[in-house]
Amino acid sequence: MKKLSPILKFALSALLFGAASQAAQAQTIAETMPFGMEEILWGITLFMGGLLLFLIFIMMRLIQMLNDEKAGVPKKERLTMWERLLSLRPMSEEEDLTMDHTYDGIYELDNPTPPWFNFLFYGTIIIGVIYLINYHVIGDGQVQENEYQAELAMWEAKTTAYQAAQTDLIDETNVTLVSDPALLQKSAEVFQAKCVACHGEKAEGKNGPNLTDAYWIHGGALPEVFKTISQGVPEKGMIPWKGLLKPEEIQNMASYILSLQGTLPPGVGKAPEGEKKEAAPEQEMPSDSATTESASLLVK
Repeated sequence: MKKLSPILKFALSALLFGAASQAAQAQTIAETMPFGMEEILWGITLFMGGLLLFLIFIMMRLIQMLNDEKAGVPKKERLTMWERLLSLRPMSEEEDLTMDHTYDGIYELDNPTPPWFNFLFYGTIIIGVIYLINYHVIGDGQVQENEYQAELAMWEAKTTAYQAAQTDLIDETNVTLVSDPALLQKSAEVFQAKCVACHGEKAEGKNGPNLTDAYWIHGGALPEVFKTISQGVPEKGMIPWKGLLKPEEIQNMASYILSLQGTLPPGVGKAPEGEKKEAAPEQEMPSDSATTESASLLVK
């Protein structure tokens, strides 16, 4: 290509200077902008730079066309974008591409397979081989069944954690035994404040039954004790505590009541009432200072 004219040199210099000034200004503004604006300004700068390169390319093509026209160079047939994408030959070369056989006067052109099609075709083969090795040979990948099981386990863990955090959702169907000494001591204090009138200071029983023996009127399992405290026994004078204590506090109280088993010697306290039922292994808890105190307005 011939030397650029002074006017074109000036235009290119102005464009380059303008792009450099824009980049410097964007950097200056970005320093005073909040976090995140710098990336936006750099994106604008890159876009402007790409646009500048595109304009330079167009100008160079125009100059080349003008120079060729002055030199008398014959024009080449310009391919369309579709022909370029499909690697098609121009219409002027159709005679050279015509295949030997014809059918009913129809000729077939020997156009090559488009490169993008070959890229996709061989790309799928490569991806298929990688998938086969990764999922069925090495076993690092998760097939649909394993992925489903992993997601199911993840959601079960999330559900369990959510339910554990939602203490207001505790009832006799999901109550759990509490063994934290601090929680049991707090329940013992509640017991002393609200329950000794009927069950005695040591849970030996007064108007209410003895809570330290193995005899239960309304069931001695943890869910049954929770239900008794929560709903009460109004016909025998025990009020429902679900409106006065939170579900978590009732759970702690039920655990505390079960921890009182065997804290008094046999024959001490009120006579047994109800049916004898030994504590289940999960209900057996070590006694501490809290377990020697009396128990809530609870009818067993």
